Amino acid sequence: MEEKQELFFEVLSCNIDWEIDYESLIFGCKAKIKVRVGNKIKLGYSTSKDGQIYAFDTALKNILQEFYPEILKIKLTDYKAEIIEKEKRKGTASYIKVRIEVEIEDTEEKIITESVGADLVAASIEALSQAYNISLQKIFSRSETVIV
Repeated sequence: MEEKQELFFEVLSCNIDWEIDYESLIFGCKAKIKVRVGNKIKLGYSTSKDGQIYAFDTALKNILQEFYPEILKIKLTDYKAEIIEKEKRKGTASYIKVRIEVEIEDTEEKIITESVGADLVAASIEALSQAYNISLQKIFSRSETVIV
């Protein structure tokens, strides 16, 4: 039986609203997330003109830096999304595989995670959350204590 890895945080909910004005070509989105860190539940908010994943990432880091300032050492270095199983599904009803690569500053260490789902944003949130949890585990495995 595989042992479940302890999480530094868990995303409990996420609501991302986005809007595009085709006349002025203005795009923007807002992320509202709820995250459990230890026995505390925190809400985070962010707005962005750089997309839904960036809005989520910013809201998540805003919450996590209160508990783990080291989160700011983790940088997203690569993001890929591809359609899979497109032969089995019709039209836009396909599964998406998201691949996230993050790097921990001041090290050569890279962490790559993947998530598959029917929704691009949900798969991205899952992969990014996994990458940050693994990165925090690696950062803190080098030190003695983690306080939450």
